[in-house]
Amino acid sequence: MFSVEPLGSSKKTLEKRSQGLSGLMIKAVIFDMDGVIAETEHVHVEAEKQTMLKYGIRISEEELHKYTGTTARSMFTDLIKKYKLDTTFDKIFNEKEEILFKLLDEDVQPTKGVIDLLHRLKENGIKLGIASSSHKRLVEYTLRKLEIGHLFDSIVTAENVINSKPDPEIFLLSARRLKTDPSKCLVVEDSQLGVEAAKSAGMRCLGYRNPNSGSQDLSNADVETDDFCKIDIMKLLS
Repeated sequence: MFSVEPLGSSKKTLEKRSQGLSGLMIKAVIFDMDGVIAETEHVHVEAEKQTMLKYGIRISEEELHKYTGTTARSMFTDLIKKYKLDTTFDKIFNEKEEILFKLLDEDVQPTKGVIDLLHRLKENGIKLGIASSSHKRLVEYTLRKLEIGHLFDSIVTAENVINSKPDPEIFLLSARRLKTDPSKCLVVEDSQLGVEAAKSAGMRCLGYRNPNSGSQDLSNADVETDDFCKIDIMKLLS
Protein backbone atom coordinates (compact mmCIF):
# COMPACT_ATOMS: atom_id res chain seq x y z
CA MET A 1 0.00 0.00 0.00
CA PHE A 2 2.46 2.62 1.14
CA SER A 3 5.97 2.54 2.45
CA VAL A 4 7.63 4.11 5.46
CA GLU A 5 11.21 5.24 5.35
CA PRO A 6 13.25 2.94 7.62
CA LEU A 7 14.78 4.33 10.80
CA GLY A 8 18.50 3.63 10.65
CA SER A 9 19.27 0.30 9.04
CA SER A 10 16.89 -1.92 10.99
CA LYS A 11 16.48 -5.22 9.17
CA LYS A 12 13.13 -5.76 10.83
CA THR A 13 11.75 -2.46 9.58
CA LEU A 14 12.98 -3.19 6.06
CA GLU A 15 11.38 -6.62 6.09
CA LYS A 16 8.08 -5.24 7.30
CA ARG A 17 8.27 -2.53 4.70
CA SER A 18 8.57 -5.04 1.87
CA GLN A 19 6.24 -7.71 3.22
CA GLY A 20 3.64 -5.94 5.36
CA LEU A 21 1.89 -3.42 3.14
CA SER A 22 3.13 -3.92 -0.41
CA GLY A 23 0.40 -4.55 -2.96
CA LEU A 24 -2.40 -4.11 -0.42
CA MET A 25 -5.54 -2.38 -1.71
CA ILE A 26 -6.46 -0.16 1.23
CA LYS A 27 -9.82 1.60 0.97
CA ALA A 28 -10.01 3.18 4.42
CA VAL A 29 -7.58 4.41 7.05
CA ILE A 30 -8.70 4.48 10.68
CA PHE A 31 -6.84 6.75 13.09
CA ASP A 32 -6.59 6.70 16.84
CA MET A 33 -6.90 10.25 18.23
CA ASP A 34 -4.68 10.90 21.25
CA GLY A 35 -1.01 10.54 20.41
CA VAL A 36 -1.71 9.88 16.73
CA ILE A 37 -3.65 12.86 15.42
CA ALA A 38 -3.15 15.16 18.38
CA GLU A 39 -0.25 15.52 20.81
CA THR A 40 -2.50 14.99 23.81
CA GLU A 41 -1.28 11.81 25.51
CA HIS A 42 0.99 13.74 27.85
CA VAL A 43 -1.91 16.05 28.73
CA HIS A 44 -4.07 13.06 29.64
CA VAL A 45 -1.31 11.70 31.85
CA GLU A 46 -0.90 15.02 33.66
CA ALA A 47 -4.66 15.27 34.23
CA GLU A 48 -4.75 11.71 35.55
CA LYS A 49 -1.81 12.34 37.88
CA GLN A 50 -3.51 15.44 39.29
CA THR A 51 -6.78 13.57 39.69
CA MET A 52 -5.19 10.67 41.55
CA LEU A 53 -3.29 13.10 43.77
CA LYS A 54 -6.66 14.37 45.02
CA TYR A 55 -7.06 10.92 46.56
CA GLY A 56 -3.57 10.92 48.02
CA ILE A 57 -2.09 8.68 45.32
CA ARG A 58 1.15 9.69 43.61
CA ILE A 59 0.83 7.56 40.51
CA SER A 60 3.71 7.28 38.05
CA GLU A 61 3.62 8.05 34.36
CA GLU A 62 4.90 4.54 33.73
CA GLU A 63 1.87 3.01 35.40
CA LEU A 64 -0.53 5.30 33.55
CA HIS A 65 1.09 4.51 30.21
CA LYS A 66 0.04 0.88 30.71
CA TYR A 67 -3.53 2.08 30.14
CA THR A 68 -2.74 3.95 26.92
CA GLY A 69 -5.38 2.97 24.38
CA THR A 70 -8.03 1.89 26.89
CA THR A 71 -11.20 3.74 27.79
CA ALA A 72 -11.37 5.94 30.87
CA ARG A 73 -13.94 3.57 32.36
CA SER A 74 -11.60 0.61 32.01
CA MET A 75 -8.66 2.50 33.50
CA PHE A 76 -10.42 4.18 36.43
CA THR A 77 -12.43 1.07 37.32
CA ASP A 78 -9.12 -0.75 37.67
CA LEU A 79 -7.44 2.07 39.62
CA ILE A 80 -10.39 2.47 42.01
CA LYS A 81 -10.17 -1.23 42.83
CA LYS A 82 -6.38 -1.33 43.03
CA TYR A 83 -6.01 1.67 45.33
CA LYS A 84 -9.32 1.13 47.18
CA LEU A 85 -10.48 4.65 46.36
CA ASP A 86 -13.64 5.94 48.02
CA THR A 87 -15.23 7.21 44.81
CA THR A 88 -17.21 6.18 41.76
CA PHE A 89 -16.21 6.09 38.13
CA ASP A 90 -18.51 8.98 37.24
CA LYS A 91 -17.07 11.17 39.99
CA ILE A 92 -13.40 10.54 39.27
CA PHE A 93 -13.97 10.74 35.51
CA ASN A 94 -15.63 14.15 35.82
CA GLU A 95 -12.78 15.35 38.04
CA LYS A 96 -10.25 14.27 35.44
CA GLU A 97 -12.23 15.87 32.59
CA GLU A 98 -12.39 19.21 34.43
CA ILE A 99 -8.61 19.24 34.81
CA LEU A 100 -8.05 17.93 31.28
CA PHE A 101 -10.05 20.60 29.48
CA LYS A 102 -8.32 23.35 31.46
CA LEU A 103 -4.97 21.96 30.31
CA LEU A 104 -6.15 21.52 26.70
CA ASP A 105 -7.42 25.10 26.56
CA GLU A 106 -3.81 26.18 26.81
CA ASP A 107 -2.58 24.29 23.77
CA VAL A 108 -3.60 21.50 21.37
CA GLN A 109 -1.17 20.61 18.61
CA PRO A 110 -1.33 18.01 15.83
CA THR A 111 1.37 15.38 15.60
CA LYS A 112 4.09 16.26 13.10
CA GLY A 113 2.99 15.66 9.51
CA VAL A 114 -0.42 14.18 10.29
CA ILE A 115 -2.49 17.02 8.80
CA ASP A 116 -0.67 16.73 5.48
CA LEU A 117 -1.06 12.94 5.60
CA LEU A 118 -4.81 13.26 6.13
CA HIS A 119 -5.16 15.61 3.16
CA ARG A 120 -3.08 13.37 0.91
CA LEU A 121 -5.14 10.31 1.82
CA LYS A 122 -8.35 12.22 1.19
CA GLU A 123 -7.10 13.47 -2.16
CA ASN A 124 -6.46 9.84 -3.14
CA GLY A 125 -10.06 8.87 -2.42
CA ILE A 126 -9.37 7.05 0.84
CA LYS A 127 -12.12 6.97 3.45
CA LEU A 128 -10.97 8.30 6.82
CA GLY A 129 -12.19 7.27 10.23
CA ILE A 130 -11.43 7.92 13.88
CA ALA A 131 -11.63 5.12 16.44
CA SER A 132 -10.81 6.65 19.80
CA SER A 133 -11.11 5.36 23.34
CA SER A 134 -11.74 8.95 24.42
CA HIS A 135 -15.25 10.28 24.88
CA LYS A 136 -17.16 12.07 22.14
CA ARG A 137 -16.95 15.48 23.79
CA LEU A 138 -13.15 15.35 23.87
CA VAL A 139 -12.80 14.02 20.32
CA GLU A 140 -15.09 16.70 18.91
CA TYR A 141 -13.29 19.38 20.92
CA THR A 142 -9.91 18.29 19.54
CA LEU A 143 -11.17 18.15 15.96
CA ARG A 144 -12.58 21.67 16.29
CA LYS A 145 -9.31 22.99 17.69
CA LEU A 146 -7.36 21.42 14.81
CA GLU A 147 -10.06 22.32 12.25
CA ILE A 148 -9.99 18.88 10.61
CA GLY A 149 -13.37 17.38 11.50
CA HIS A 150 -14.61 17.71 7.91
CA LEU A 151 -11.96 15.26 6.70
CA PHE A 152 -13.47 12.24 8.47
CA ASP A 153 -16.20 9.97 7.17
CA SER A 154 -16.75 8.19 10.50
CA ILE A 155 -16.05 8.89 14.15
CA VAL A 156 -16.33 6.15 16.76
CA THR A 157 -15.72 6.97 20.43
CA ALA A 158 -15.89 5.30 23.83
CA GLU A 159 -19.66 5.79 24.05
CA ASN A 160 -20.18 3.62 20.97
CA VAL A 161 -18.57 0.42 22.26
CA ILE A 162 -18.84 -1.93 25.20
CA ASN A 163 -15.36 -3.42 25.12
CA SER A 164 -12.13 -1.43 25.33
CA LYS A 165 -9.01 -2.04 23.26
CA PRO A 166 -7.38 -4.59 22.84
CA ASP A 167 -10.84 -5.90 21.96
CA PRO A 168 -11.34 -5.24 18.21
CA GLU A 169 -14.91 -3.96 18.65
CA ILE A 170 -14.12 -0.31 18.04
CA PHE A 171 -12.28 -0.99 14.78
CA LEU A 172 -14.87 -3.43 13.47
CA LEU A 173 -17.61 -0.87 14.15
CA SER A 174 -15.55 1.79 12.38
CA ALA A 175 -15.16 -0.48 9.34
CA ARG A 176 -18.91 -1.08 9.23
CA ARG A 177 -19.62 2.63 9.38
CA LEU A 178 -17.09 3.21 6.62
CA LYS A 179 -18.75 0.38 4.65
CA THR A 180 -15.34 -1.20 4.12
CA ASP A 181 -14.21 -4.77 4.65
CA PRO A 182 -11.76 -5.01 7.60
CA SER A 183 -9.14 -6.53 5.30
CA LYS A 184 -9.21 -3.30 3.28
CA CYS A 185 -8.66 -1.09 6.34
CA LEU A 186 -5.42 0.25 7.76
CA VAL A 187 -5.26 1.37 11.39
CA VAL A 188 -2.83 4.00 12.68
CA GLU A 189 -2.07 3.44 16.36
CA ASP A 190 0.44 4.57 18.98
CA SER A 191 -0.35 2.00 21.68
CA GLN A 192 0.30 -1.69 22.16
CA LEU A 193 -3.35 -2.30 23.03
CA GLY A 194 -4.46 -0.44 19.91
CA VAL A 195 -2.15 -2.46 17.68
CA GLU A 196 -3.44 -5.69 19.21
CA ALA A 197 -7.03 -4.56 18.61
CA ALA A 198 -6.30 -3.70 14.97
CA LYS A 199 -4.68 -7.05 14.26
CA SER A 200 -7.51 -8.91 16.02
CA ALA A 201 -9.92 -7.06 13.72
CA GLY A 202 -8.09 -8.48 10.71
CA MET A 203 -6.72 -5.09 9.68
CA ARG A 204 -3.29 -3.85 8.69
CA CYS A 205 -1.65 -1.55 11.19
CA LEU A 206 0.84 1.30 11.10
CA GLY A 207 2.45 1.73 14.50
CA TYR A 208 3.31 5.34 15.29
CA ARG A 209 6.09 5.67 17.84
CA ASN A 210 5.23 8.73 19.89
CA PRO A 211 7.55 9.31 22.87
CA ASN A 212 4.67 11.01 24.71
CA SER A 213 2.81 7.69 24.67
CA GLY A 214 5.42 5.97 26.80
CA SER A 215 7.33 2.81 25.99
CA GLN A 216 4.79 0.99 23.83
CA ASP A 217 5.46 -2.39 22.21
CA LEU A 218 4.35 -1.87 18.61
CA SER A 219 6.17 -4.90 17.24
CA ASN A 220 2.94 -6.55 16.05
CA ALA A 221 2.25 -3.64 13.69
CA ASP A 222 2.90 -4.29 10.00
CA VAL A 223 5.01 -1.13 9.77
CA GLU A 224 6.39 1.30 12.34
CA THR A 225 7.40 4.94 12.00
CA ASP A 226 8.18 7.88 14.24
CA ASP A 227 7.47 10.54 11.61
CA PHE A 228 4.38 10.84 9.39
CA CYS A 229 6.41 13.02 7.03
CA LYS A 230 8.34 9.90 5.98
CA ILE A 231 5.27 8.11 4.68
CA ASP A 232 4.96 7.61 0.93
CA ILE A 233 1.38 7.06 -0.23
CA MET A 234 1.87 7.49 -3.99
CA LYS A 235 1.26 3.76 -4.50
CA LEU A 236 -1.72 3.77 -2.16
CA LEU A 237 -4.26 2.53 -4.74
CA SER A 238 -1.92 0.33 -6.81
